[in-house]
Amino acid sequence: MNTTPQPAARRNTIFIKKSLQLRYMVLILLSVLCGLAIMTFELTATLSDLFDTHPVLMQPIYDEFFHIAASFFYKIVIYLLFVVVISAFLSHKMAGPVYRFEQVCKAIAKGDFSQRVHLRQGDQFVELQDDFNAMMDRVEAEINKNKKNHE
Repeated sequence: MNTTPQPAARRNTIFIKKSLQLRYMVLILLSVLCGLAIMTFELTATLSDLFDTHPVLMQPIYDEFFHIAASFFYKIVIYLLFVVVISAFLSHKMAGPVYRFEQVCKAIAKGDFSQRVHLRQGDQFVELQDDFNAMMDRVEAEINKNKKNHE
């Protein structure tokens, strides 16, 4: 039975399971873009209503519209880049453990029942890791017990 904790694997790359991570990032980015589209629609509708009811007060805003829109556009691009970086980081915290579980399961399928999952601090699925390792401890103990009984 392998009870010695092994050091967690270090991941030197952000994209471990590219398809999983890219799907996750696209979903986050699409939800943010939908929110921005709704906010932009509401803002333009509100400004249009204000211009209709108070054209003299709103004229300076419309005179500076292209400058304001350009500034807004640059800020949105920076915000979206920030969202992409954060979603890449978050997807990494999920995809890394999934990848590690896959590797350990492949080794176990080849007959190495001493394999255990060791995740990094801060990764997702720590409870699953603990349950999986406890299960493998039990499986390995049963295998060893059966070997002793047959000797």
